[in-house]
Amino acid sequence: MVQKTKSSKARKGRSKITSSKTGGQGYRMLLAGLFLTGFLVLCLVVLGHLRQSLYSGPKPRLLAPSPIPDDVRLELDTMLWRAGISFESLHVVTEPGRVRYVVAATAPNQRHFNELQQRLDALPGDWRLKIIQPYTVVEIVSGSELLYRLEFQAADTVKPGPSRPRVAIVVDDLGFDLSSARSLLEMNLPLTFAILPYAPRAGAVARFAQQHGIEAILHIPMEPHGFPAIDPGPDALLLSTEPEAAKRQLRIWLDGLPSLVGGNNHMGSRLTEQNSSMAAIMETLRERKLFFLDSRTSEASVAVAEARRAGIPVASRDVFLDNVRDVEAISRQIYQLVAVARRRGSAIGICHPYPETLEALRREAPLLKEQGIDVVPVSWLVYGGGVGEIGKGG
Repeated sequence: MVQKTKSSKARKGRSKITSSKTGGQGYRMLLAGLFLTGFLVLCLVVLGHLRQSLYSGPKPRLLAPSPIPDDVRLELDTMLWRAGISFESLHVVTEPGRVRYVVAATAPNQRHFNELQQRLDALPGDWRLKIIQPYTVVEIVSGSELLYRLEFQAADTVKPGPSRPRVAIVVDDLGFDLSSARSLLEMNLPLTFAILPYAPRAGAVARFAQQHGIEAILHIPMEPHGFPAIDPGPDALLLSTEPEAAKRQLRIWLDGLPSLVGGNNHMGSRLTEQNSSMAAIMETLRERKLFFLDSRTSEASVAVAEARRAGIPVASRDVFLDNVRDVEAISRQIYQLVAVARRRGSAIGICHPYPETLEALRREAPLLKEQGIDVVPVSWLVYGGGVGEIGKGG
């Protein structure tokens, strides 16, 4: 009996060992199968990519964006401006697929056309000048497409153009010193001063403007996007300011500065998007019989709508002149302002008393007069209408 029991135990031990070995082999076979399956899937993916790269053909080439026609037109207008050709001598005709300039003047010399070609070369795309008839007909083409055609003719053969375009230039952020105000006065242009109410010399600048017949408006500090990191200044009207508190603060500022005719926003990219806040401001301006100029620091501004709802005169900025503090860049923005005015009849620009801006205005002021552009106080255009927007602001 004892021997039989030992034999039985031995058989059971050998059975366990055999079972253990069989289980380990099965586990290894399963791992090997999974590895082989993964390897085959990887090979199929790689072969698929290789097949696609070999047989799908070349990828389409991404083309550089072409400039809008207004970019080319601005360069053309600048060339005529620099060549001393008055915009009053132009008759612009829009035809299917092209714009025709009929110019009552002698064509500029070759140097001006060479400079124009250099500026066109700097734009995306292939823009070329074609001299069709020397000193008579010049074309601007892109590839085989004719975009602009200039025809220089004797003055008595050209149809008279429209009435003289008008521009208003508002100088923001004044009130920190009198020297900027004096420099602007010396330009002999009817500019509009936008005075910051908390600036240390705000009252002095307002009185200076009053004494010299310069139009002045209140540059109303308002909350921008990015507040408080971007600070509109002490006592600025914020999103958290209750409407009645905003009215009281606005009245304090208006009472502190003489002879104001309107207001515009300082910063305010966030506040001008809020109907209730802008409604409070417009109601206060209506009490004082003042207008509002929307500086358009936000594309979502509701200022114009709220001003109209309140029944006060309103207009919008068209061009920011000095987002880039460079004399040449500011001059180009002045040309852009003039181009808008020529197309629409009037345009409003906003700038700041930066040294570069003063230099650009000083340089271009004589040309504005020579080109038949009437610079007027902004109130003339606010009451005459015109709402638009080009460029960016802070």
